[in-house]
Amino acid sequence: MLDSRRFHLIVLAVAVAIGYVWGIASLPLFDLDEGAFTGATWAMFERGDFLTPYLNEEPRFAKPVLIYWLQAASVGVFGFTEWAFRLPSVLASAAWVGLIYAFADRYLGGRSAFFAGLIAATSLMTTVVGKAAISDAVLLLFLTAAVFATFNHWVSGERRWVRWAYLAMGLGFLTKGPVAVVIPALASFAFYLVTARGRDWWRAVLDWQGILIFLAVALPWYIAVWIEHGQYFIDEFFLKNNVSRFDEPMEGHSGGLWYYPVVTLVALLPFTGAVLTALRYLPSDWQAAYGKPASLPLALRRFGWIWFGLTLLLFSFSGTKLPHYLNYGLVGLMLVMASHLPHIRHRWLHLVPPALFLLFVLLLPWLVEINFDQIKPSYVQDMLAERDRFFGVSWYLIVGGTLALVIAAGLARTWSLPKVMIPVALSCALVVNALVLNAVGQMQQGPVRDAGLMARDLPGPLVMRDMNMPSFGVYAQKVVERREVREGDLLLTRSERAERTPGEVLYAKGGYVLMRVGSSD
Repeated sequence: MLDSRRFHLIVLAVAVAIGYVWGIASLPLFDLDEGAFTGATWAMFERGDFLTPYLNEEPRFAKPVLIYWLQAASVGVFGFTEWAFRLPSVLASAAWVGLIYAFADRYLGGRSAFFAGLIAATSLMTTVVGKAAISDAVLLLFLTAAVFATFNHWVSGERRWVRWAYLAMGLGFLTKGPVAVVIPALASFAFYLVTARGRDWWRAVLDWQGILIFLAVALPWYIAVWIEHGQYFIDEFFLKNNVSRFDEPMEGHSGGLWYYPVVTLVALLPFTGAVLTALRYLPSDWQAAYGKPASLPLALRRFGWIWFGLTLLLFSFSGTKLPHYLNYGLVGLMLVMASHLPHIRHRWLHLVPPALFLLFVLLLPWLVEINFDQIKPSYVQDMLAERDRFFGVSWYLIVGGTLALVIAAGLARTWSLPKVMIPVALSCALVVNALVLNAVGQMQQGPVRDAGLMARDLPGPLVMRDMNMPSFGVYAQKVVERREVREGDLLLTRSERAERTPGEVLYAKGGYVLMRVGSSD
C-alpha cells in the first residue's frame, strides 16, 4: 500500500482538500492580513489602477504586486467572494505539495516522497497559512521551486536548472521581495561550499541568461512604481518593510532565540515526533561532512538541514518574528523527516504530541469557561459570547473521536507506525480546519463581515476607530477612513468606545458596534 503511486495521489488529494480547500468559502476574511491584502485588491478595481496597491486611499507597499494581480484575476472571474480571494493561495499550496512529492520521489523514492507530501499537506502551520488570501503560499511555491532547482543543478550540472531557479526567484521577488532571493542563495551557497563545489556555485550565479530572466520578470514593476512614487516607494518597501523589519520588532512581533525552535515543534504537528527523530539522525547525516556525500539521499538530507538551519538562524536574529517566516525553510526539514519516517519504530514518541494537542483542543471549551472572567480585554469576552454555538456536542464527538483514534493507534500493533500516521494526520487536519479555524473565524471575524455587508447598503462615509479591521471595507466595498468622527458618519468601533459616542446603534455583536454618529450637542 505505501508503495502504490495511486494510493499516494489519492491520500494527498484528500489531504489537500482538508488542509487547503476546506473552509475557504465559509470562513470570513481574517484581519489584519487577509483584510489588508484583499482590500488592496478591491481598491485596484475601485481606482482602476493595477500598478500601485492602495488600501483606504493610501499606497500599500508592504508587499509587491503579484499576489494582488493573481487575486484580481480570480475575483474578476468569480466575483468578490472569500473563496475567490483565497483561490490563488489554494492553487499555489496544492502545486507546492505536488512539487514536493515529485522532487522527493526523484531522490528519496516513492514512500519518502509520499510522507513529505503528507507532512506538507497536513501540518498545523502550513495548512493555516497556506489557504489564506495573503502572499505567503505563492511565495512558498516559488521559493521552494528555486531551491529545488539549485539542488537539481548540483546533481546534474545542467544550466537549465540555473535558469529555472532565476525564473522562480524573479516571480518570488515580485511576490514578496528580497526573501525570495536570500533564502535560495544562502542555502545553495552553503551546500555547494560544504560539498567542495564553491566555484560551480559562482558560475551558476553569474549565468547571464539566468540574470536576464530574473530582471525581465522582477524589474519592470519595481521601476514603474519607483518612477510613479519615487523615494517614498524605496522608503516604504525596501527600508521600512524589509530592512527595518529585520533590524527591529514591528507591530509588537518579537521573541528570543528560543522562539523558532518552539515554533518548529508546534508548526509541524502532528509530526512533531518526526522532528525529534530527524534530530536523532542529525549526527549520522553529517558524518564526514565536507566533500561529496556518499549518496543522493544523504546529499538531499544535508541540503535539507542546511536550508532549514540557515532559515531558522536568519529569522532568529531578525527583530520582527512571526511564526510563518519559518515556513520558508521548513520544507528542508520536511524532506529530512520524510527520509527517516518510514523507518521509525517508537510509536509513542510520534503519537504523544498529536494526542496532547487533541487533548488541549478537547478541553478548550472548559478552559475558556473557567477562565472567562479573567479574559482581557473586555471585547474578547464579547467575542466569545456565542461560544456555545461552536463548543457543542459535535466538538466533543469529533475531537474526542480523533483522540481515541490516536490512543488506539498507540496500543494496536497490527499496523506499522508510518501507516498509522496517515489517518492520524488526516484526522488532526480535519479537527484544525473544520472545527478550530471555523470557531475562531466566526467568533472573531463574523461580526466584522456582517457589519460590512450591512454598511454596503447604507449611505454616509465609513469610519473606523480604535481598531484595524480592513476586511470591513472589503465587505462594505467602500473606502474606510481613520479619523475623528463627524455627525452622519457610519462608525465601526469597539463596544466600550461606542458607549461614549453619541448616535444610533445599527448593529452590535461580538464586541463590535456599527453606528450612525449623531450630534455631540
